[in-house]
Amino acid sequence: MTHDDITAACKDAGLAGRASQIVQAARPCVLLTPELVEPSALASGASRIGGLPDLPAGVAWPEWRDGPLAFIAQLKLEDLAGFPACAELPATGQLLFFYEAEQATWGFDPADRGSWQVIYAESADLQRATSPAALAKHANFQPCSIAYREGITLPPPESAAFETLGFSEKERETYFDVYDALLAEGHGASSWVLGFPEQIQGDMQTECALVSAGLYTGDESGWTDPRAKGLEKDAPAWRLLFQLGSEDAAGMMWGDAGCLYFWMHERDLAARAFDRAWMILQCY
Repeated sequence: MTHDDITAACKDAGLAGRASQIVQAARPCVLLTPELVEPSALASGASRIGGLPDLPAGVAWPEWRDGPLAFIAQLKLEDLAGFPACAELPATGQLLFFYEAEQATWGFDPADRGSWQVIYAESADLQRATSPAALAKHANFQPCSIAYREGITLPPPESAAFETLGFSEKERETYFDVYDALLAEGHGASSWVLGFPEQIQGDMQTECALVSAGLYTGDESGWTDPRAKGLEKDAPAWRLLFQLGSEDAAGMMWGDAGCLYFWMHERDLAARAFDRAWMILQCY
């Protein structure tokens, strides 16, 4: 997808008057393509999906409720530094992602906090970890190297980012058609860094704003809570950090062919407070 593709799709759908606004709203991302490799092929600190992490000296394998989390990805920030989308990330170090090994949490319960971890490793003193004996075999994913390329993403319908565009009901319906048409063309990736997500089950920005503030969003109670209206105003400030799809090469399946989405409030992203990321699992 390119800006010209977006403009052309808008014109074809009768939304030419909004084309420039939609192009401006689009966000760049970095698309990830994993390739199965031998563990020895991954140098210390190298980007990977699955396999084993390179943890900073003195940092233990993360646990939650007395059980080890599954390691899912490691991103070498030097690999991303040259992409315009990643200007707001640190230029050096690694981001390591872990998630609950049995997929028992989906991010709609405030009590889920801790069942995922994002570690920002600034030090170059890294050590290849050994998988904990207590970690189930199915939670030890196959090691994959990562190839990176630029991409463009659009605000998903039914998202806080889309609502800021102020479309009429007719324009909204037409945008849905434009979005679906461009999505159908695909970009050959289910995982990427930054940009907008390819959401499956609705607005995650608002969900992050509510659940991170203590409201349960697994049913209507959190969405209709008297505090929700005030919290929703902050939803556009939640930014996608990392979308990880059900990557076949690594042997990953999130729910039913779903994705893990790691989100950050823009103030925490600016402060490099990656430990404050919120995770949501969505699937079909």
